[in-house]
Amino acid sequence: MKRIARFGAGSMMLAATIAALPATAGAGAGSGVEEKTLLVSEDFTGTTVGDENFASLNSCLTAATELIGEDEFDSCADQDAGPVPTSGRQPGYLQLTDAGKYQAGGIVYNDALPSRHGIEVTFAQYQYGGTGADGISFFLVDGDTDLTATGAIGGSLGYAQIDNEVTGVRQPGVAGGYLGLGLDAWGNFSADTEGRGSGCPEGQQAPEHLRITANRAPNNVALRGPGDGDEGYCLLGTTATDEQIGEYTDGLVYGTDFPETLTVGTLEESKRLVKLKVVENGDGQAKVTVDLDFLNGDGWSRVLEATVPRDMPETFKFGFASSTGGKTDVHLLRHLRVESLT
Repeated sequence: MKRIARFGAGSMMLAATIAALPATAGAGAGSGVEEKTLLVSEDFTGTTVGDENFASLNSCLTAATELIGEDEFDSCADQDAGPVPTSGRQPGYLQLTDAGKYQAGGIVYNDALPSRHGIEVTFAQYQYGGTGADGISFFLVDGDTDLTATGAIGGSLGYAQIDNEVTGVRQPGVAGGYLGLGLDAWGNFSADTEGRGSGCPEGQQAPEHLRITANRAPNNVALRGPGDGDEGYCLLGTTATDEQIGEYTDGLVYGTDFPETLTVGTLEESKRLVKLKVVENGDGQAKVTVDLDFLNGDGWSRVLEATVPRDMPETFKFGFASSTGGKTDVHLLRHLRVESLT
């Protein structure tokens, strides 16, 4: 069983490629045009990752040809369960997991970036080729954190904590967590089971039907808020509904207010573009929006809005995580772009 590895790459100053993105010509105060500053841009399509602030946590580059080690962005030749992209072929992908059982992988960016008035993150995600588990998370942490590992895997998707009395598994959430986005194929990230959301107040808890062990809402998008260690990571928003759509061996399955599925059978069909925006409200809170483009001709669809009950940190770091269990999928990323809203 592969596990998320420790941080294995050094941190360096942000590359000189950081540059201001021009808005519409003549845009300025009162123009209504949002201006942005590009902080990080990485396609993950080549044989290397150019920005040395990224660290691999058992992830790999499908275009790479050398096996260096699990703490490096090396070849995926030894992570080839299921219909993974052809190893060594460009353009490639960042592969978080293959379709093997009980796998985990991620990346972290351990260099503090300015949040200013807010941030916008866009990327392409692919979940396919298996039996629909677990999912992919993107997370933000306070920039003062030494971000060297993810949180608990499985239903917590590398962001939140786990305290499972049945299995005896106990793992903390990601250190200094501010916001976790779950692109949750299996459907546990919205559930306050396994200790998720410990100590959370009313209004930041899962609905009652998702507080029952093993109940889940597949093909769901959810947001969890600030947390550290074993406390917090409260549920801020979810596309899960209270409509029961089925059952399985361990529990009940609930629907989700979502226009398409996250996971499909083939790589070609599975691409979904994701846009996460976090903007300070000026009242000690931040507004979060999540948009997806399913590439079906309809463009961007607003799938979730929520409020983080805490100001954005002055700086932030970020990461991605994914895992499989008894059910699996191939999990890939491409075309990451992180921008500061000015």
